Amino acid sequence: MKRIFVLFFLFVSCVPANGQELQKELDSLLGRITVLPATDTTSINLRNEYTKKGLFANPADSTLTSFTQQTLENAELIGYQKGVMLAYERLALINQYSFSNPYKALDYYHKALSVAENNPKLGLYKWSVMGGIATIYYEQEEFEKALRYFKEVLQNNKGLELTATANIANVYGSLEKIDSAIYYYQKALTYKQIEYNPTYKANLYSNLSLMYEKAGNADAAVASAEKSLRLIDAHGIEFVRPTAYANTSMAYLKARDFDKAEHYAGESLKLSEAQGNLFLQKSAWGTLADVFGAKGEYKKALEAHIAFSGLKDSLNSQNRRVEIARKQMEFDFENERTLAKAEIKRQTTIKKASVLGGAALLTASVLGFILYKRRRDALAQKHEVEFKALVSDTELKALRAQMNPHFIFNSLNSIGDYILKNDTSTAQDYLTSFARLMRMALENSEHKEISLDEDLKFIELYLQVESKRLPGRFSYTINVEDGVDTENTLVPPLMLQPFIENSIWHGFTYKGSKGHILVEIKKENQMLVCSVDDNGSGRKPNGAETNNKKSLGIAIAENRIKILNKQKKSNGKLQIIDKPDNAGTRIEVSLPLQTAF
Repeated sequence: MKRIFVLFFLFVSCVPANGQELQKELDSLLGRITVLPATDTTSINLRNEYTKKGLFANPADSTLTSFTQQTLENAELIGYQKGVMLAYERLALINQYSFSNPYKALDYYHKALSVAENNPKLGLYKWSVMGGIATIYYEQEEFEKALRYFKEVLQNNKGLELTATANIANVYGSLEKIDSAIYYYQKALTYKQIEYNPTYKANLYSNLSLMYEKAGNADAAVASAEKSLRLIDAHGIEFVRPTAYANTSMAYLKARDFDKAEHYAGESLKLSEAQGNLFLQKSAWGTLADVFGAKGEYKKALEAHIAFSGLKDSLNSQNRRVEIARKQMEFDFENERTLAKAEIKRQTTIKKASVLGGAALLTASVLGFILYKRRRDALAQKHEVEFKALVSDTELKALRAQMNPHFIFNSLNSIGDYILKNDTSTAQDYLTSFARLMRMALENSEHKEISLDEDLKFIELYLQVESKRLPGRFSYTINVEDGVDTENTLVPPLMLQPFIENSIWHGFTYKGSKGHILVEIKKENQMLVCSVDDNGSGRKPNGAETNNKKSLGIAIAENRIKILNKQKKSNGKLQIIDKPDNAGTRIEVSLPLQTAF
């Protein structure tokens, strides 16, 4: 199972107080707030401070949202821009960490950033907000974007070097650059401010344990995890506890202490469910699936894997990425519009001055305004085109990612049957193949093109899984024409799978004898022709009329080819050939021949 990196971000000053001291500070802040006028700047500053510390004390506190919204209204009422900016940032943090809602979080971060950029006195706060935006990109697995933002923060604000360094380590960890991640974590632990910040120190040790676990150093992983837990217990740092428990469970799993691994994963799951933190829930279920599998408790492992996969699908939904990209583009466009308004105002002033100064200057001013307007309109059109391209690309990703749920459910039922029959060896073998197939499907669907070699490996694994589930139903052959370089040839992923599935489910349903599927790959006139040929009963079994409802797999394939033709200006096509005498069906997919180099 693909390991999930559970990493903690907070681009505001971390609170070093323990649980009891923190509650005293909150009570003191609330007391001071109540005796001050609501629209006093001191009151607004205290309210923003209260939200930050309240989020540490209890991330599940539902009253923080309305409290911070009121802070925002108070600040806007008196035009206090610092208060407005900080309130927006607090609302972003609440939506990000308490509600796992990246859409609203990014929207609030952008509002905070806009206020900071339009007020020179608030320039330093810009980098804190940029760090928050970077964490959104991290959570959506846009790692290169996140890394670029974090490095920019590190270069421009020395006061945030600790958090920037730690988050750079987080990104490197997710990029599987483990040595770089360990280096940056250890570097972060050398900063002087870490000694006065047990919250951040506990988090760093927790994340470092995860990297040691990934590097295969179980002893160092457990040692770092235990240092983190001791700090959490000593200082009552509840905000870090769910993450630390999740990372500790992974460390003990690597050390093969399955009981402790199960205990800490279970505790992390309870706390993350109480907080509504879907990212931690996903990690906890993933670890539990590994633990139960290692202990031979395959039914529990299957249930945990299903929960893990469901959360992964939800969190990795392409719609979330589109929405976040749209928010980013809306913000960029709004910036352009603000600049345009300022320029128009400037040009108007020039125009008035030109009237007084002479007709020649007036003409120059008007021409300047027209040229600027054209440039502004061109930029707006460019953003529109980029956004449409993004939507088209994401729609294509969504089509690539679809797999018939009947196959998934039937495979899970087959595993369940093996377990009920106490055939644990077969169940484990089938579960391993099925999990590998699901992982390949998820990973391949993230790419526009993959090598033909990778796609054929997926097809062969899929056929192996189905032949295990339906022994004796069919055989298969995969033929690749000589001269086709499978490693250098690029194809859209998962294009043939729906047709192979149709052959298995529909072509052989009415066939009394064993069926056969032939998958062929060949080149014809700079086109790659991929075919699926079966000897089933065809599309009109036993004289029945063909169903007028088009197969979902065919519709998806046609849509994908249509989008690819539009993007690449090609003539790809799909042909469905009914063989004579209902002797089977042949599917041919013609695609433009593409190579990696």
